[in-house]
Amino acid sequence: MTPDLSIAALSIAAALVYLAAAWRQLMRLEQNPSRFNSGIAWLGLIAVLGHMAVAVLSARAGELNLGFYRIASLIFLAMGIVSLLLLIRRPLHTLTIIVFPLAALSVLISTFAPATGRPLSGLEVGLLWHVSASLTAFAVLALATLQGFSVLAQAKLLRAHQTRGIIRWLPPLDLTEQMFFELVGAGFMLLTLAIVAGAVFIDNLFAQHLVHKTVLTGIGWVIYGVLLMGHWRSGWRMATAVKLAVTAFVIVTMGFFGSKLMLELVLDTP
Repeated sequence: MTPDLSIAALSIAAALVYLAAAWRQLMRLEQNPSRFNSGIAWLGLIAVLGHMAVAVLSARAGELNLGFYRIASLIFLAMGIVSLLLLIRRPLHTLTIIVFPLAALSVLISTFAPATGRPLSGLEVGLLWHVSASLTAFAVLALATLQGFSVLAQAKLLRAHQTRGIIRWLPPLDLTEQMFFELVGAGFMLLTLAIVAGAVFIDNLFAQHLVHKTVLTGIGWVIYGVLLMGHWRSGWRMATAVKLAVTAFVIVTMGFFGSKLMLELVLDTP
């Protein structure tokens, strides 16, 4: 179905502003990338607001479509919002160079690609809380995974005594490690909230169409909990923590997107 002209224009505008913010941040890397830049923040805010407007306008007559492309767009919207909030207190500027272009791509695909899934209507407030917490948790854990890869790359360069290139753009290693564990901890708490909300507001989490999501999400939640406990109590090495985080994220992603990918894109069923 062809999108409304207003939605199409908004999605294109949001994508262009996302790309402008990412490009401006990329151009600042040789200057002082760890310093908060209000110009980039304003561009990011405009892009996020445009992305949010597309999501709101796309919800027709109180219906919510959680098809594969739409939910991916909502996740990248959440990642954009979280990134902007974190920029106020933490130097996560280099992550925006990755997140903003992906958010731009997601809003365009969700607008112009053929719709997948079935629109949902009459959703209870509790279920909306569960969906919102799940999306936000996934977004934060995705940022944590990207941050983990960044920490490992930074540590490898430092061990090789590389002092040029990307290493100059990153904050001190102890701060990047701290940011990784902060993101994992925040994502774990949000995932816990999503699981609790699901248990309270969904009649049967182990119904046939939900059992794989429930089991895989539970396994991922346990791994994240073990990771945080090992870090706080035993000071596990960063490499071990990142491996566990990536493993947990892959499992949660399989639960989150696995059935949607198979049913909506491969089998082409609602």
